[in-house]
Amino acid sequence: MPGLRRPRLATSADLPALAQLYAHTARTLGGWCYGPQQVQAWAAFGADTPAFSAYVLDAQTWVFESDCGELLGFCGVAASGEVHSLYVHASHTRQGLGSAMLAHALAQAGEQGVLDFAAWVTPFSKPVFERAGFRLTRTLTEDFNGAQFERYRVECP
Repeated sequence: MPGLRRPRLATSADLPALAQLYAHTARTLGGWCYGPQQVQAWAAFGADTPAFSAYVLDAQTWVFESDCGELLGFCGVAASGEVHSLYVHASHTRQGLGSAMLAHALAQAGEQGVLDFAAWVTPFSKPVFERAGFRLTRTLTEDFNGAQFERYRVECP
């Protein structure tokens, strides 16, 4: 794992770079668990400026960068305890960074008094959440941007 700068809170100025990382991650890694139509639908969300902006800024979203300033990922938790996001740059996956980012964001929310956490996760991110102590409470299939996705509700008291 690369050396990390101290995580910082996302601002509106970060949105274009975060949207680009989001779409790149979806396009690069999506084929692992999704078909082409699903990958396209997933990646398109980053271009939905109002929705993506709310996704990032309506939570306490932490930006993670390498020592040299490379954007490595982001993770956001709302005041309700809902984990909005957990995205690692495709070239830095499977190195423990996602787990470290999630742990940081949960700890910061915990310092704000949040005790219970939940998230809707994908087959790709579900193992990271399970390693962090989240437990599956529900599975559903629903439409997102014109494609059907299986999603998992996970919770951690």
